[in-house]
Amino acid sequence: MSFLFKSIILGNFLINFSFVLLANSNSLIFKNIECEIKFDNNKSKFLSLDIADTFEKRSYGLMNREKIETNEGMLFIWEDSEIREFWMKNTYFNLDLFFVNKYGVIVEVFKNAKAFDEKKIISKEKVKFVLEMKAGDIKANVGDNLICNSNQIINRD
Repeated sequence: MSFLFKSIILGNFLINFSFVLLANSNSLIFKNIECEIKFDNNKSKFLSLDIADTFEKRSYGLMNREKIETNEGMLFIWEDSEIREFWMKNTYFNLDLFFVNKYGVIVEVFKNAKAFDEKKIISKEKVKFVLEMKAGDIKANVGDNLICNSNQIINRD
């Protein structure tokens, strides 16, 4: 097979995969868990979080949802810690992003990401988790802890 033919086949595959992802995005099923933010003043707040732990779920995230309730959000999970990139494409409301290390400690906060903004939001540190909440919903800061007891999501070693 020629290089051109292989490139055309790969291109068609990627286009078809994108359409399948978009067509199925409304049917993605997100597991929901309850987590807790422990603030440095010993107070805490309970959160109801949808889990984005696959490529498809992380790619779709909170896009096309018209609203989320108070104390609801999404927790993005990866196997390893890396620099993470986000954007607000097709997101209908402003968000706060909390970048969380493998121990559950918030190491960086990006406040008030604007709805529909396609500018990249890039973490400064390698993280394993990113928590997205409606802007202003929680007042968590660097050093606060995210605790999720569902199947040891956050490694406390």
